[in-house]
Amino acid sequence: MVALDLHLESAAAQHGQAKLNVEECAKGSLLSGGNYKEEKIDGSDADDYEKFEKGIMHYGCPHYRRRCRIRAPCCNEIFDCRHCHNEVKNSIKVDTMKRHELPRHEVQQVICSLCGTEQEVRQVCINCGVCMGKYFCGSCKLFDDDVSKQQYHCNGCGICRIGGRENFFHCSKCGCCYSIVLKNSHACVEGAMHHDCPICFEVGALLSFLMFMLRIMFSVNCVRSVLVLVLSCD
Repeated sequence: MVALDLHLESAAAQHGQAKLNVEECAKGSLLSGGNYKEEKIDGSDADDYEKFEKGIMHYGCPHYRRRCRIRAPCCNEIFDCRHCHNEVKNSIKVDTMKRHELPRHEVQQVICSLCGTEQEVRQVCINCGVCMGKYFCGSCKLFDDDVSKQQYHCNGCGICRIGGRENFFHCSKCGCCYSIVLKNSHACVEGAMHHDCPICFEVGALLSFLMFMLRIMFSVNCVRSVLVLVLSCD
């Protein structure tokens, strides 16, 4: 009898946590600042709970756990995510004239991984009712079931970042987010993280240079920690 009571208490606790996750998911969507219709599953109904959890963490790609795929607005092809698209379409194996990256904010259509229904970008499938991503940003068109990353959308940066909103602040002058430990000590440089390399004109080269300079001054482990905090974005 005691074992049965404990089992029931555990089931109730799990259901309560699922309801909390659904409500938090809706709040996260609302905070993204995108122009879209907010989707929300109440979570108190058993059917809603089942739809919300169905297939969770079983779909996706090496970059995201999600229950949908996207149709690329640039080439009209279907990919698991924008990174998967870029790995294929921006590869050195592709003709330089045909290489391109997917503009994340322009994605209009998604395909539910469970039922295959193609639809406009939204959090909940219009056909089977499954939640296609616990974290959803209507602005970046980002879906992710792995909310342990603590994703949040920064309106200043215009993209979603990871690490928890409470752990970062956005510097309007630099045009990027920094760890709160640097709030009163970082040196402001206008557009600091948006300048291209004067030699190759690529932002990536600037980041590589920063990595090199940091390695000179700090240990490898410290460099990794700093980069994770400062450059964390999704």
